[in-house]
Amino acid sequence: MEYPVIVEQRNGVYHALIPTLPNVSAEGASYEEAVRRAQQAAEAYLSQVVVTSVEVETIQQRPFNPRSPQTWINSAGRFTGDEAAMQTHIEEIYAERKRQQEQVDREAEPS
Repeated sequence: MEYPVIVEQRNGVYHALIPTLPNVSAEGASYEEAVRRAQQAAEAYLSQVVVTSVEVETIQQRPFNPRSPQTWINSAGRFTGDEAAMQTHIEEIYAERKRQQEQVDREAEPS
């Protein structure tokens, strides 16, 4: 496997860091030495751990929820001829949001 290595020079010392491997870094008097030591550190680290992978559920993989905003966004515009119905729904949503904001504003007014 290949891993990206970040190498920087500070105060005459080269520092090599492998950001994808926790706590794996090395120093050297030269660029090559720092990279070689980082490679050795990575090999030592990886020989002591188990590397595996996991599948992470994303929005697209979640179970269908007809009330979720993402479901509405994903389905908007998919049905030709539904433009008027969608416009009505959007207007209802905006009217409800306006009503809620007006209620909040009334409640926030000093008595």
